[in-house]
Amino acid sequence: MVIKKFSQLSGPQLDYYIFLAKECFAAFSNAEDNFNIYRYASCNACLFHSSQFFWKALTILSHNYFNPTHEATQADIKKISSEILSDDDKVRVYDVLSKFPNIRRNLARYGYYEKEGVTKSPSDVFNKDDTKTSLNEVGFLINKLREIYYYQFFEPPIKIGILSGYISARNEKPCSHYPHSGYRKAVQWMLDLKNIKYEDNRLNLFNASMTPISNISAFSVIINPFGEAYPESGNAEGVGFKTIASYIRDGGIFVNAGGQSFTYSWDVNTGNSRLLASFIPSISDVQTNYVDGIPVLQIKENLRIPSESLLLKRYFGLETQWDDPANNIVGPKETEVEFDDILGQDKPRTKAKVYRPAVKLSQDVIPLAHSSNSNNYPVVAVKFGRGFLIHTGMSLEEEREYKLLLDIITRLCIIGYETLAKS
Repeated sequence: MVIKKFSQLSGPQLDYYIFLAKECFAAFSNAEDNFNIYRYASCNACLFHSSQFFWKALTILSHNYFNPTHEATQADIKKISSEILSDDDKVRVYDVLSKFPNIRRNLARYGYYEKEGVTKSPSDVFNKDDTKTSLNEVGFLINKLREIYYYQFFEPPIKIGILSGYISARNEKPCSHYPHSGYRKAVQWMLDLKNIKYEDNRLNLFNASMTPISNISAFSVIINPFGEAYPESGNAEGVGFKTIASYIRDGGIFVNAGGQSFTYSWDVNTGNSRLLASFIPSISDVQTNYVDGIPVLQIKENLRIPSESLLLKRYFGLETQWDDPANNIVGPKETEVEFDDILGQDKPRTKAKVYRPAVKLSQDVIPLAHSSNSNNYPVVAVKFGRGFLIHTGMSLEEEREYKLLLDIITRLCIIGYETLAKS
């Protein structure tokens, strides 16, 4: 399949296509959320919205136009280029789009469900099993669009944004906290990415620029240069984290540069950082000592932070390696790191200081680099909705690890995205 590139779309057409595709992804995310809280009517409404924007996005990508209608006809599906969808895919797409009964669509979208004086109970129209079936069927459309979309936004020069430290306004106090990612500041990241070439060192691979969190949806890839910290408004996970999570879930690639992702928030209102963990220390030892014959209770607390209290585990389900003094694992550890197949067949090896690497793989955790002499994975792609969090379990305080991550990002954007697109 040869997929049409962004360069073949005019500026307004390109913006229109991106808008339709992202609305398709966002509506499907809302459908998932509504299903999980038993709001089946709202789930169906979001599925209709998502499926409608699916075929319209591909119509625009095919340099065609559509009539102002909600339902796709077979003629509409034929307008989608065969370079984008095969004939077999078109048959399946139309089958999915034509399966939604009118009564469910009309009730969910317009509040109408009476016909010739006959009324059906909404609880009969919307039930869990039928809604789950529709969710899975539209999921096929979403995965197909995501694959096509990835091939689009990884066409060089790739729009890559580096978090500037702001949420939205220049009067904020920008993040200046770089735990385990101090070798390069945000503006230096941008300048280094601008100098990366491809195709015999002739063309720029990236179109890099700084961005506040409020504008990250404009970019194919986002770099968080602040390591374990990120800009936030307030002390808890607020609009900053929610915007990042939404960006990833709706198809974005978010690279976190160093350490345990999302461990600290930087409040742009006060200019202070805060550990994002809520837990009650457990009691590890209780002793009764006597002072002048009076019993004194001494309690020793275990201050080890449980992984479940951190955003990386709670939201993304990723298990990482923490300090283990009994096994001589304290702080960054020097180890040999080998690239995985997703980044190319040459699979280079190098030494690196590993810190907070992933310890478990799953269907949603794809290794990009692994430790050669231990069972951990310093750099992984964590699938979250339609996008990926790139977790970097290394300490980027020195040039070696920084250049290693730059190489991984470059390889991921040249070849690795094809694996992500089909995952």
